[in-house]
Formats: sequence, C-alpha cells, structure tokens
Amino acid sequence: MNVRQVRDMWEVPRDILLRRYPPFVTGGPLPQGDVPVFVFHSLEAESFGGKLAYLADNGYRTLSSAEYMDVLTGARPAPERAVVLTFDDGRASLWSVGGPQLERHGMKGIVFVVPGRVASRAEPEAAGGEEGFLAWEQIEVLARQGLLEFQSHTHRHARIHAAPELAGFLTPEMQRGYAAMDVPLISENGHDLLAPQAPLGTPLLRSEPRTSGAPRFHEDPEIRRGCGDLVAAEGGAAFFARPGWRARLAALVGGRIAGRWETPEEREAAIRFELVEARRALQERTGREVVHLCYPWHASGATARRLAREAGYRTAFCGKVPGVAITRVGGDLERIARIGEDYVELLPGRGRGSLASVLARKWSRRFRGRK
Repeated sequence: MNVRQVRDMWEVPRDILLRRYPPFVTGGPLPQGDVPVFVFHSLEAESFGGKLAYLADNGYRTLSSAEYMDVLTGARPAPERAVVLTFDDGRASLWSVGGPQLERHGMKGIVFVVPGRVASRAEPEAAGGEEGFLAWEQIEVLARQGLLEFQSHTHRHARIHAAPELAGFLTPEMQRGYAAMDVPLISENGHDLLAPQAPLGTPLLRSEPRTSGAPRFHEDPEIRRGCGDLVAAEGGAAFFARPGWRARLAALVGGRIAGRWETPEEREAAIRFELVEARRALQERTGREVVHLCYPWHASGATARRLAREAGYRTAFCGKVPGVAITRVGGDLERIARIGEDYVELLPGRGRGSLASVLARKWSRRFRGRK
C-alpha cells in the first residue's frame, strides 16, 4: 500500500471526525429544509439506475437550479426530501446512461460543461473503453429535452505552469479523456495548446488550476524543441515503451528552466476569458441562461471570484466546504457544498445502505486505480 492509498483510505473517516459530512452519512436524519447536493462524474447504468431508483422509491425529488436557488435565497421553503444532482465535466455517459435513466425516473440534473473541449459531433468510443465527453450535438438535444441543464465548468478546465520546476513529460495516455484536463496549457506562438494538440514529450512543469489565482510561468519554448524532436524521431508513442525514456528527456531539458512570469494584467485577462467565454458559448448553444459555475478542482482565488461576479455568475458549486456540511438558506452562494454520489443511498429510507459498505466500495475502486 503506497502513501496515496493510505491517504485516500483515511480521507472519509478523517472528514467525518471533522464534521465535513451531513448527519445522514453516518445514519442520522435529513432535517427538514436540508437539500443535499450530490456530484457525479462517469456513470454506469446499474449503479446510477440503482441510485435513482432508491431516490424514487423513497419519495425524494430532484430540484432544478432555479428551484434550488429559490430555496437558498429564502424565496420558497425546501420541498420535503429534496435533493440536487450535479454532473461534472459533461462526460459521454450522460448521453448513453444519464439522460435515459433520468427520464425513466422522472428526475433532473445540472451538468457543468467545459465548452472549450467540446467537439461538434460525437466520436466513436476510444480503444480500451476510454470515456470521452458529450459533443455539442448531444448537449443541444439533452438541453431541449429539459431534464438536464448545462452550466459552466469554465471554458477549458485549465491548469497553468506555476513554477520553473520540471514535473514530467507529455505521454500518449495524457492526451486522452479526463487525463488531458490534468495537463497544463502549453503556450506556442501566442496561443495555448491543449494536451491532444501538444507534441509528445513536451516538458510539463509544476502546475496549478488557472482559477486558483497563481501566476503563470511561461517557459522558453526552446526547452521543448529537443524533446519533441527526439520523441518524433524515435517513433512517437513507441518512444515511451523504451527503458530510460524519462532520463533522456530530462537530460535535454537540463537544470535551469528559463522563461518569464505573466503580468497581473495578463493573469486577470486569462481568468476572465475562462469565465466569460464559457458562459457565452453555453448560452449560444443551449439558448438557456448560464449563471451557475463549478470551479475546476474547486479552486477559486479572490480574483476568480470577483471576475465571476462581474461576468454574471450567481453561484459557485464546490466540493466539501470546511465548516459547511450542507449549504442552507442564507449560506454562501459562492461556495455551495456538495457530496459525492457514493452517499445517495445513505439518505433515510427503505433499503438504506451503510457507511461501511460505501467505504469498502470506495477503497476497492481506488486500489484498482479508479476514482
């Protein structure tokens, strides 16, 4: 068992002791007026269908964003046994699993989409079952159906180089699926490249989410030329199957990484673009108002929060919020607390699950390399 697995294993017990979970997670009640917000990513038909069936069988109802905002602002009381279902990233399983299951159970949800990574048309499933993302043609259909509404996860879900410290190199698996979102933007001739567009072997530096407010370090492009040329000359993807590839690339980068820091004006403009462009694109494609935001990795610095308000966002959905197990009436709309999908079936009701069974499933998944 490695250090990360140990940390993951004790994350939930630690957070329970710190009261970061609502009481129903440990067998307690769901007080009148409390509306849990659950977050999903990839969906599996049996698991997701089971969770929706549990909600339906026990009289729970799902709220739209407008209904939920009315509750949080005190415009209306919370319906009994109300919940909110949110879906991050806009993954392809929302089309094959999410939409049909929600329709079957008469429920609704909020999807936080990354417009700058959305293709026009759906692509065939990648080799090995790698899940992709919804295409615009699918988002437009789902938006018209009305069960799913599409809100902002920023324009590119971007990370940026935050220090002249080598952290790794761009490999083939990092260009696919969700892994591509973990790759920092690569600046090339005044434009930003996403992972699928950047040359294999590109040096990656220590990074932070764009919305964290950390200043961006623009490395000298010359540090990546030799790396890209070497990988291309030795077979592209095949290069990474050879022993010692990492050391060979690191030798080309050398010790000191030259470059420059972005200015405060550049930083503010870049963050504003992520917020404004996502909102514009989604409203244009869906014909619906976009006023809700979910920060990538739940990272929001003071600049991002100010710019989000200026851009017209009314809320920001987060993960676990210190000191806030469930956001209630009058709570901070810029830090709405959410809880993972694993805990849906711990809500009060017939057939209620146990925390022990949830932890066993979570640990099993993580030890197999899945989130």
